[in-house]
Amino acid sequence: MTDMDSPTDTPDAAGPTEITVEERDAHGRIVQSGRLVDGVFDGDFIRYGETGRPAMRARMRGGAMHGETRHYDDDGNIVQVADYANGVMHGTSTFYMQARLVCRMSYRAGELEGPSVYFATNGTVAAVVQYRAGKREGESVFYSPHGAVLRRETYAADRLHGPTAGFFEGGAVSEQAFFKDGLLEGEFLRFFPSGKVMQRGVYHQGVLVEPLRTFSEGGKETGAIPPPKPQGR
Repeated sequence: MTDMDSPTDTPDAAGPTEITVEERDAHGRIVQSGRLVDGVFDGDFIRYGETGRPAMRARMRGGAMHGETRHYDDDGNIVQVADYANGVMHGTSTFYMQARLVCRMSYRAGELEGPSVYFATNGTVAAVVQYRAGKREGESVFYSPHGAVLRRETYAADRLHGPTAGFFEGGAVSEQAFFKDGLLEGEFLRFFPSGKVMQRGVYHQGVLVEPLRTFSEGGKETGAIPPPKPQGR
């Protein structure tokens, strides 16, 4: 690669050296451009794609991204807008697909922190997932394209831990369960839209310990899956 540098000012002996650079490949196509201060990028920076259009626009400080950074596809559409601090994501990172908002995530010191919001193709919120130190923590909520809550899950250290529930579009509960360290624990229930029990089982450490029974809406048992036999028997 060849650098084509043009001085922006003439520093005194004690001041920083500043030059604006355009880096090109062997075919003369521009690869990146920006301002170098004492040999590192500082200020506005652009990286170009194979089409010659900007693939990334960033603010640099001391050679690291610091501030808003924008990424583009080959057609010039924005695919990501992210906040950086000292080279790592810190703040909001928003993703797009063909100009459609896909998700908006929150970062702290390079790790997911706080709510991440995911969007359906019609623009409504599809899910809100809580993070702490890069792992799912707390309640995650999932929505239908019409905005109805379809599922609630509780996480600790990126594993299901606590109550979970599923819902029909109209709001009635479709499923109830409890997890401990990522494994089913206690009673598991599925319901008909009327609220009648469709299925019931009991789990311990993810293993079925009482028959998983299935019922008709009238309450008649229609089937049962027995617990697995203990190993060695």
